[in-house]
Amino acid sequence: MPGHPRAMATNAVESRLTTMRIQVCTSSEQLAQLRGPWNALLAQAAENTPFLTHEWITAWWRAFGSDSSMYVITAWQDDELVAVAPLAYIKQRMVGATRSVITFMANEYSNRANFIVGRAPRAALEAILDHLLTSAPPWDLFQIEPVDEASPVTQAFLGILNDRSLAFGIEDSLRSPYLRLPATWAGVKEGLSPSFRKTLDRKLRKAAQLGAALRVRFLKESDLSEAFDIATQTWQHDQGTSIASTACLRQFYRELAAARDWLHLAILELDGKPVAFEYDLIYERVLYNLKLGYRAQCAAVSPGVVLQAKVLQQATEDGVHQYDFMGSDEDYKRHWSQTVRLHRRVVVFNHQLVLRMVHVVQWRVKPFLKAHFPLLVAFKRALRWPRLRAQ
Repeated sequence: MPGHPRAMATNAVESRLTTMRIQVCTSSEQLAQLRGPWNALLAQAAENTPFLTHEWITAWWRAFGSDSSMYVITAWQDDELVAVAPLAYIKQRMVGATRSVITFMANEYSNRANFIVGRAPRAALEAILDHLLTSAPPWDLFQIEPVDEASPVTQAFLGILNDRSLAFGIEDSLRSPYLRLPATWAGVKEGLSPSFRKTLDRKLRKAAQLGAALRVRFLKESDLSEAFDIATQTWQHDQGTSIASTACLRQFYRELAAARDWLHLAILELDGKPVAFEYDLIYERVLYNLKLGYRAQCAAVSPGVVLQAKVLQQATEDGVHQYDFMGSDEDYKRHWSQTVRLHRRVVVFNHQLVLRMVHVVQWRVKPFLKAHFPLLVAFKRALRWPRLRAQ
């Protein structure tokens, strides 16, 4: 087909509502050819986030895909791309054996994932699922996370799984706080609790007295040196999760910075010295906080709080509609907002007996015992307590 990778595996799939052609992308070269139709589809998709863009998926694959096998499923109607499933095969140890698992291209540095679906979303999702069940290489689990619980795409896919009576389970994944931004910084402060507003004012006054100054600029690849330098002196770096902790992470954040004009770096300077950074992504008038870090030796001046406040103030002036804190709902994020976006982990099991038994125990037996025998659950937890204290 003109304009599309010829090397992709192709087979016709008859969905319940319409006929769609499925093509599978298994290499970086094939993935690169999809950029135009991919982003055009995303622009009109029911769920449109930066983590589903072709640029994000490409950068993620180059940084983290070495232990996976690419399996990006695309659904076409005539010459139009109508759905993408950015998937990969991985190996995972489970129930005494190494299992073949299909997952989204996502990890702790993504925090978001889903199918990309345009018009006729249910038909496209059914075509993708049909392919996985009948034509894809063998797999034991289809494990997708973290998907937005409220997304119409998530709800449509869960509806299909229910209608087909497939064995699947749903677990909590992330509770990610976000803040709907009013038109002014004063409006942001009005929405805070009185105690945190008082604490924030005190910390901002202290920072101003010490000569703290903020400079915000759109990020270029060469601009990352300051952020990397600060990151090496953060508590996240000690845990191996800063933007500079590994070569893969440095590569990932560099590639994102160069991918398009969407990254936004804020540097907090104390007496002329950079002491904190916030690495954000601006997309569809939402500011996504990918990373926030400060030099541990400067903790006494609360650089993280001060910088985040300055970034939020600048965001209101720039007309940003929402600030997404990303990740989970840590205490420092809940000071700013109690509103969270719930994400789930969905696991679909194949027909192997042992995995079906895992499904029954995990999503049938355990919930039943928890609901009807709470004392048994409490007793089990009591038995675990001495072991936990000993660790």
